[in-house]
Amino acid sequence: MVSPSVVWRDRISALVDAAAGFDCVGTVATLTELGHVAPIPDVAIIDAPDAESLAALGHDYSAPMAFVVLSDELDRESALPALLAGGIAMLERNPSIARLEAALRAAASGLTALAPTHAATLLDSPVGLDSARSAQWIQPLTPRELQVLRMLSDGVPNKSIAAELQISEHTAKFHVSQILAKLGAESRTEAVAIGIRHGLVMV
Repeated sequence: MVSPSVVWRDRISALVDAAAGFDCVGTVATLTELGHVAPIPDVAIIDAPDAESLAALGHDYSAPMAFVVLSDELDRESALPALLAGGIAMLERNPSIARLEAALRAAASGLTALAPTHAATLLDSPVGLDSARSAQWIQPLTPRELQVLRMLSDGVPNKSIAAELQISEHTAKFHVSQILAKLGAESRTEAVAIGIRHGLVMV
């Protein structure tokens, strides 16, 4: 179990111990410490990794280790490469024992598993969706996403968006990734162009 929070590590470790066929062999605060855990666990549970750490899961770990990620907000751009690597499950931060057990088994078997909320976030816009199709239909944006999209049209960077909306830079980046996913856009510029075509951004 990897989490900077001792309370969270203890809570999730208790769930693991309650799951049939699993035992928690250790808890650490960071992914760096995970590399020194012995014996190597079959599955590592990662609590709310940032975008950089999430992206690293698909590239930096050559050990035969699977992952279960617990997060309420996933960065789509970082999560997709990790999903394609296989052996990873992504759940909300407060999973039931049944869901956690199923996720552990799926990841340990080399499968990819997603909570329904994460599936909606990560899979609603297939990779390579062409602009013509995305121009025909788009998912509705939330009021906050519309606000961020209009700021993108003014060329405002994530850091300034975060400051103006009084949110963290990570949350601002999450909103941007959600906008790109819903509009089927591959860049901020394309998202703005689609928004203009659909009347979401005034010029």
